[in-house]
Parts: sequence; C-alpha cells; structure tokens
Amino acid sequence: MALQNLRKGASGWVAKIFLMLLVFSFLIWGIADVFRGMSDTDVATVGKTSISSSAFRERYLDQIQRLGQQAGRGISPDEARAFGLDRRLLNQMVADATLDEKASRMDLSISPEELVRLIQENPAYRPPGASAFDPAYFAQLLRSNGMTEQRFLAAERQRALRQQLVQSFGEGVVAPKVLVEALERFEGEVRNVSYIAVTPAAVGPLPAPTEEQLRTFYDANKISFRAPEYRKINLIALTPEELAGKIEVSDEDARAAYDSDKGRFGTAERREVHQIMFTKPEDAAAAAGKIKAGASFADIAAERGLKPEETNLGLVEQGAILDPKVGEAAFALDEGSVSAPVEGRFGSALLHVAKVEPGSIRPFDEVKATLKQEIAARRAESRLLDEHDAVEDERASGSTLAEIARKQNLKVQTFEAVDRSGRMPDGEPAAMPGASLVITAAFDTQPGVEAETIQLPQNAGFIWFETVSVTPARDREFDEVKDAVTARWTEEETAKAIQAKAEELLKRAEGGIPLAQVAGEAELPLRIADGLRRGRVDGPFSTDAVNRVFDLKDGGLGEALATNAPERLVFQVTNVIAPQLSAEEDTRIANEIAQQIESDILLQYLGAIQREIGVQINQRALSQAIGAGNIN
Repeated sequence: MALQNLRKGASGWVAKIFLMLLVFSFLIWGIADVFRGMSDTDVATVGKTSISSSAFRERYLDQIQRLGQQAGRGISPDEARAFGLDRRLLNQMVADATLDEKASRMDLSISPEELVRLIQENPAYRPPGASAFDPAYFAQLLRSNGMTEQRFLAAERQRALRQQLVQSFGEGVVAPKVLVEALERFEGEVRNVSYIAVTPAAVGPLPAPTEEQLRTFYDANKISFRAPEYRKINLIALTPEELAGKIEVSDEDARAAYDSDKGRFGTAERREVHQIMFTKPEDAAAAAGKIKAGASFADIAAERGLKPEETNLGLVEQGAILDPKVGEAAFALDEGSVSAPVEGRFGSALLHVAKVEPGSIRPFDEVKATLKQEIAARRAESRLLDEHDAVEDERASGSTLAEIARKQNLKVQTFEAVDRSGRMPDGEPAAMPGASLVITAAFDTQPGVEAETIQLPQNAGFIWFETVSVTPARDREFDEVKDAVTARWTEEETAKAIQAKAEELLKRAEGGIPLAQVAGEAELPLRIADGLRRGRVDGPFSTDAVNRVFDLKDGGLGEALATNAPERLVFQVTNVIAPQLSAEEDTRIANEIAQQIESDILLQYLGAIQREIGVQINQRALSQAIGAGNIN
C-alpha cells in the first residue's frame, strides 16, 4: 500500500500520457540505424543523457515481479520478452530521458521551495483521508519503500521538470465542438428496427439429394473428406500427480502441518485499531496520563487536531499492521481499552481497540485429507527429478518404454490413431497428457527413432513417447463418407435456400410493399428490436447485421446473416435516436478528446526532439540486461 501511495504521486494526466507511450513503439524502434556500438555500461543514450544497464535491469526485474504478482505465478524471462516488456520499458525510459535532456538544454529548473510545496500539496503523500501533510507519515512512506529523502527529491524534481515541458505546449487544448458532437452521435446513437427472421423452417425441408448430386458434391469437395495422416503413439507420463498417488502420508505429518499454519483453515482474528503517533515519547506519556485521569482516546485525538478517520487503521489482522510492535500491542488489548505508550519503529503510539472480531478455525479432521494431498504433492515434486533420472538411465541402457514402465511402476498409454489436430478417427480429441507437445513431436519423429524427452511447462512433469506406426493420409471413398457428404450438402443447400428467400423478401420490400405485409404473405412473424447500438451484438443481430443497420438511413432496408447462422434477417430501420447527453457527460467526452489530442501532440513533440538530439540503443548491453541473446 505504501508503494502504491508513492506511485500515485505521479498519476496525473501527464503520467497517463507517459503511459500511452508504451503503445507507440515507433518512437524508438522506428528510428533507422538506432542500434550501434556503445559503451557496455549504458543501455541507451538520448543526447548526453544516459540510461545505465543497472538502472534498466532494476526496473525491468521490478516490472517482471509485478507482472508475476498480477498473474499469480512466476514469469520467466522468455515470457517477459514475449509480452514485449523489454521494449515497452525501454520506450518509457527513453521518453523520460528525452524530456530530461530537453529540460537540461533549456536550463529548466525548479526551486527547492517550490518542490517542497508540490510534495506537500500532493494527497498521495498524506495519511488516508488527511487534509494536511504529515512529516511523520511521509517519512514512514519513504522508509517502508527503501527510499532516501535525497533519492525521492531527485526523482520528483525530474518529474516536475518533465511536467513543465509537457504543460508548456499541451495545456489548455480544447476539443473542436464539431468533433465532440460527431463522436457523441457515433457512440451514443440508438436505432430501432423491424425484422423478419428467415430460418431453416421458413424454407421448409429440402428434397432428398440424388446419388448423382451427392457424388458431384463429393467430387468437388473431395479434399474436405480426406482422411488425415494418423500416428500410433505409446507414451509414459511422469507427473507430480502420478507420483503423489503412490505416496503415503501419516496422520502425524498432517497434524504437524495443521498446527504450523492453522490460520489458513479459517478466518484470522481482526480488530478495529485506532492509533495516535507521537514524535516525542514524553508527549505520549503525557497523553496516557490524561487518559488514566478520565480523558478518552477521542479527546486526545481531538486535542491534537486529528479527525477520527485519521487515527483509524481499519478492521485489520495483526499481520496487516506495518509495525510489528504496534501490531503485537494492539492484539494484546481488550476490546474498548487503550494501550500504554508503545515504542514502535516510527515513534511512540497510543492504541485504542474499538472492536474485536474473533477468528474461527476448521477442525483437523475436516481438513486432514486436503493436507495429506498437499504434503504428498510436495514430496512428489521433490522426487520428480530423481524419478526422471531413473527413467533416463533405463533409456540409456536400451530399455523399451514397456520395460521402463514395468521397472518404474509407470503406466504405458497407447493411442492407436491420432491426427495432427489431436483427434482420433471418430473425431473426438485424444485424452493425452501434454497433447499439443507430444503430437507435434510425434509427427516429427519416424517409427523406430528414439524421441527427445518432453518436459511439461510449469514443472508439471516429463513425457517419454514413441511413434509406433504411421497411417498415411488418403482420399476416402464415397461410400465411406456418404453420410458426411449428405450432411454437408444439406447444410450448404439450406444456407443457399435461406439466402435466396431473404433476398426475395428484401426485393419485395424495396419494391414498395410494407415489411409487415411482406412478413404476413410469407407467413412469418414481424419482430421488433429496439435499442440497437453500434458495434454490439444484440440477440439475433450479429456484428455484420448491426453494422448493416447503422449503414442505413432512417427507413432503410437491408438483410444480413443472423447470429445463429445460417439464419438471415430482413430488416427496416424504423427510428434513429440521437443521444441526449447531460452537461457532465458532454464535458467528459470533450475532456477525453482533448487528452487524446494532447497525447498526439506529445508523441509528435518527442519524436521531433529525438530526431534533433539523437537516440542510440546499445544492443549488446540491452540483451545482457534482460538475459537474452538478442532482441527480435
């Protein structure tokens, strides 16, 4: 939370524009001949401003860590590069360096007094809900994020100078009224339509196809009915789950795991804690004396000019309190009581517990089975590599998969026929572990050739396989696929009949017959769809149908494929409703357009500066910083 507070300090509209730079990689990667030899200590230089390898790598690793936290798992360097994290970060850092270099060349500066004023006025650097800057809270923020005051001030000074540059040409942009109105109408316009749904039932059952029709269709589409190449595959899988099923876990081991971490099996105790901080221990002692004499905790807070929300730490678990000594003291108090002065990491504190919510823990017998599964899974993971090595030793000695499986108590799985898509002759997918990896490798391996071991992603195990035989692709005879040919012929002819029917109804309506009458004569219901919006699928109206509706004028007629193909819709626009926006909504849209214009100006400005002062990227240093051989 503390780190988030610090980062919020740079979260104004200027920072948002900076973030947009990540999308526009052409600012860096579009510059011709930008990669060239440089000092190995710098990833890039912008004019005389350098971006060191250590600074880039520190921020790169920090972003990988945050990306992993968001994903809920570790992110590998290869995945980070696949996400383009290296390019986006370099773009951002080069954009910052560009503004720093320009500010230096223009001799821009900010006085220490002005910098202090900006920091004190930033709500992100105040206690939650506080109306005034609190030096003690600010110092706590810096300490909890491992930042010195000097480093923070230097970073804020750079940010303030960049903001001066951006505001000098982007501030005060006003979106043209005609553009605002056009966007409002485009995004907010609503249309109502009447429509006829032409379904397969509307065209009736088709006459049964003749043998000649089916054979003609088969000959024209023979490749669609071709039997693919199949391969017979044997495999053995070694996974943590496979091993875990063979591992016995005692009740004693499960009980030990339960006792060591009971908190995960229930709700931990929570308390509503209020805190008053004192920079001088004697002030805290004096306040504690007043409380003993009859004053309340609220009286002391009011005396120090603190609002209730400025003392309230919330309803928290003990581990959520930043200072361990404060947390320990708060959870030792009775409900409603006030502590003696507590000497914490950030000063002396008086604590008041306003509310206690007791925790509840599930009994051991209720979670024993789960604990045993978890312990078995952990033990299986630790044994996985040993089991892998045992299998590899057997392979090296010339043992077959069947012999290895027998010796290592593993199961051989046989798949008689699998095509490149992972499907069996009946069209069902093969229930194969690591299917995509195994099938790709199996179709690259000939029978009798020993295949490489497949390691499953995320340490999920290993697979050994052999391609036993190959059944070549072939043209199926007509009699083999007659049922499939009949089904495909029926589908296509039905779609043609539906389209012909829809075009016929549309032609009648375009000839001047009211759509309601057209529907009645065709014995089809006329339906209503109100509130269609541009670009949004709505009921039977597919993306194509909605786009067609908004291509028409009021009263216009059209037809398009419905959501449920091959059904088609014949429709007429009955009402075009322009948006009626409130003044607040109108202002919001105008501001968004203005910010987009400001962003475009900033991008052009940065591009011009970079062409003027020059940007160089050190390919070697960049590759080393991200742990890659090269950048693609």
